Amino acid sequence: MNKKEFKLREKRYGWVDFFAIPFACDSQAAAALGVQKMLTALSAVFQVAVLARFLDSADLALKSNGQWNSVFVWFAILAVCVGWRRISFRVGVVFTERIRICAAAQMNRALTEKRSRLSYYLVENEESWNLINRVSKQPERQITMMLQRSYNLILYVIRIFGVLYIVFTQVWWIGILTAVLCIPLIILSLKTGEKNYNAKKLVADHERRYQYLANVLSGREAVNERTLFGYSEKLNGDWYEQYEEARLIKWRANLKLACSVRGGSAVITILSSFIVIALLFPVSSGQISTGMFIALATGMYDLVNMVGVELTKAVSQLSQCREYLKDLSAFVALEEVPGVDEPPVKEPVEIKEVEFRDVSFSYPGSDHMILNHLSFRVERGAHYAFVGANGAGKTTITKLLTGLYHQYEGEILINKKELRTFSQPQIKAMFCGLYQDFAKYYISIKENIAVGAAAFLDKAEKTDEIEDALKTAGIYDEICNLPHGIDTNLGKIRENGVDFSGGQWQKLAMARAVNSKAPILILDEPTAALDPISESRVYEEFENISRGRTTLFISHRLGSTRLAHQIFVLADGHIEESGNHEELMEQNGLYAEMFESQRRWYQ
Repeated sequence: MNKKEFKLREKRYGWVDFFAIPFACDSQAAAALGVQKMLTALSAVFQVAVLARFLDSADLALKSNGQWNSVFVWFAILAVCVGWRRISFRVGVVFTERIRICAAAQMNRALTEKRSRLSYYLVENEESWNLINRVSKQPERQITMMLQRSYNLILYVIRIFGVLYIVFTQVWWIGILTAVLCIPLIILSLKTGEKNYNAKKLVADHERRYQYLANVLSGREAVNERTLFGYSEKLNGDWYEQYEEARLIKWRANLKLACSVRGGSAVITILSSFIVIALLFPVSSGQISTGMFIALATGMYDLVNMVGVELTKAVSQLSQCREYLKDLSAFVALEEVPGVDEPPVKEPVEIKEVEFRDVSFSYPGSDHMILNHLSFRVERGAHYAFVGANGAGKTTITKLLTGLYHQYEGEILINKKELRTFSQPQIKAMFCGLYQDFAKYYISIKENIAVGAAAFLDKAEKTDEIEDALKTAGIYDEICNLPHGIDTNLGKIRENGVDFSGGQWQKLAMARAVNSKAPILILDEPTAALDPISESRVYEEFENISRGRTTLFISHRLGSTRLAHQIFVLADGHIEESGNHEELMEQNGLYAEMFESQRRWYQ
């Protein structure tokens, strides 16, 4: 296997990369496939001349009752040519499959690495997300097709010019006429291929939607609500609508391609028939032999099928590949965040204070200011709560603070140093988050906890540290009752995997946060999936969970805000009120109104 691996580079990918990318994935198989195609092309051209010699020698032997040795020699050579053409396809499949496997491994790795470095806003942008999905969807098929069709195009050119050369040496004007007939069809194929790929772009949006709906209709995660609410019929209709729209777009594109291919083939077939008829005159005048006429007539019909169908198809698909490379060029040009794919540093910055100073922010593509001249300050070791209505900007603060967005106005200062001057590995080491929409990793429980301290994976997998985190999160006893304890696999994708409830998953995510070494802990609705008893336990264990770290607490349940040393009440993107629970209740403002509306929850 090749030691050389494919790497994405920020450049404009073009025709040269039809060969460069497959060769970078597997140069040996790509070269071998080229040799196979070349031998196939040469044998096809050679077969025309050999067939003519075989027929002429057989005719001569019959007429003169002469020696048959030359007949057998030419027959043997003809059999070799025909035999190779029969088996060459199977030989090519072996090399093609090897290229596909290597391209799948290397292209998917390269694309994944690029995706991991992308700016976060590109993931939330529909246009860029569609581009990412188009480029990342089975790239090995595009890579294999571009090499196959490139080689096929060379093969067809060799066969076409080889046969035309033989025709030209016999009857020059027929060779020129045939060559001229090929040009319009090739141009038409290029345009058809481009239109076909553009149709695939339109299809991609509909495919993404109906595939999501199909997952909702058939997946395990939605089975309870699907049965309870009985929405399957409605979603089936939505699925069918999206699927049918995608099918019609693809059908129209394929119909146009078929019409251009078959239509052009029909025209050339008619004209080539006249060409074969025209060859009768040189035969009758003795300018060409009977064997050469039969060989050329056979070669011409073979040529017609190749030009009218195979060549057109190859050119059309190469045009599609060119459009894919345009998408790939746009993909590699997407903005990256330097260092975002690197692990956190092992020695986090000692954070004494964090300050938002006159920060304003709106999401890319929107004029709505989520944060509007926001200013506040937090100090080491204290606990802070952010409350406010939906859309007030609470979660946006955490996104800016953790470096997901850096296109803000004003300053975010860490120890009086602008956040954007820190590297991504440094920022990662500063913060640990427990979010309402936390990730569910279908790996072992031990591994689930270990990823909370990525920079210390060798140490984080120590059983005692993991057990301490599980105890703090209040799920240790439940896990001890499992057959394999902390080595139990979660989810149903592995043998003997176990499903967790929503509350158990959230406790596990909390244990992952506890295991982190970050000095600032962000808790964004951390008890949303917990029952009141479990929620109360979290509050009781809050000091252990925070471990003396600075804590930023975001919650709609204001009963938790009593844990905070200071509460920031957000409204319209700025701090409306601030203070501890007692102070804010005395102000009788927005916080007091919100708390009073929830008071019955805590009585």
